[in-house]
Amino acid sequence: MIAFGAACTAVGLVALWSGVRRGSAVERRLALLMPPLRRGPRWRPVEDRDLRQAGLFRTQTELAAAKCIGLFVGAIAGGALGVAGLAAAFAYAGFVAPSVAVERRARSRRRDAERALGMLLERIEALASAGRPIETAVATLARIPTSSTVLDAALGRAADDYVLGAPLFGSLTGAARGEGATGLAALASALERARGLGRGSIAVIRDARDAARAAERAAAIEVASKIEGKLMLTLVLCYLPALMLLVVIPLFLTLLDGLFG
Repeated sequence: MIAFGAACTAVGLVALWSGVRRGSAVERRLALLMPPLRRGPRWRPVEDRDLRQAGLFRTQTELAAAKCIGLFVGAIAGGALGVAGLAAAFAYAGFVAPSVAVERRARSRRRDAERALGMLLERIEALASAGRPIETAVATLARIPTSSTVLDAALGRAADDYVLGAPLFGSLTGAARGEGATGLAALASALERARGLGRGSIAVIRDARDAARAAERAAAIEVASKIEGKLMLTLVLCYLPALMLLVVIPLFLTLLDGLFG
């Protein structure tokens, strides 16, 4: 029996080693049945672009210091409760909270840039309709602040490159992609293609303006559709308990007192 157990253990170890080593026959046969899944990295640092757009920390060193402080504070707060599992969970939450805050704020500012693009298109279309060339209109408006810092950064970089002699639309495409402003990058690419094909750029601006108006209208309708549910939630959580305490319950107690008193 002991010899049989030892043989089974040896066979299991050999099979395990054959299965886990790279390029083994077992791995190749399993790959025929199901291709290996590509797994992304379990951990990735916060990008410099997110750090710059969020505006919470100036450098990666400050972010790392905040993560370490959050780690120690979370560990102390969890340890004060006397539970080791809570200490580990709080320490982990304190460590990742600064990175999550930076990424969410940067993502929110990029969404603000997409919403602010509609007003920029309105201004460009107004100048183009007045007779200004599209490039001149874009270069002029690039120095005027908008409601989005991400959009201002992309326009400012493109305007600086344009002053140095670089093509405006190509510079604007690169700057917008670098800042993560996808809508502005698509607009600049469309303007560059229209100029290369000899088509009117004013039509591209107007199409983009109409699309921005439609998107803004759809967003407003979506927000308006959620108001009824929020008002009902406010009514249920705020007004109905007060009504029960001030009217219904006293009335019920009065009726009981009249019946059994």
